[in-house]
Amino acid sequence: MACMKLGSKSDAFQRQGQAWFCTTVLPSDIVVEVGEMSFHLHKFPLLSRSGVMERRTAEASKEGDDKCLIEISDLPGGDKMFELVTKFCYGVKLELTASNMSVKLCKH
Repeated sequence: MACMKLGSKSDAFQRQGQAWFCTTVLPSDIVVEVGEMSFHLHKFPLLSRSGVMERRTAEASKEGDDKCLIEISDLPGGDKMFELVTKFCYGVKLELTASNMSVKLCKH
């Protein structure tokens, strides 16, 4: 099942210039722009774990575009923080500690 493979390994994410891609057998159906970085992702992992992304996706879908585009400009920690959020939503194991989270939150 392709669904089971989706985001199961941290190496499923690849950075190419100013863009992050989740490389699975399924094409991405959502693009999230955080600052100058673009994240090409899949709706299901994001919506199943984040109410904020569910709301933002619903708002973006009302605009009628085939591919959902969400722009986030005010995220503390910027694209580095969204990278952690994305990996969490895809089920990648992360070690979150007070020291690594405070650095991420304060580096905006």
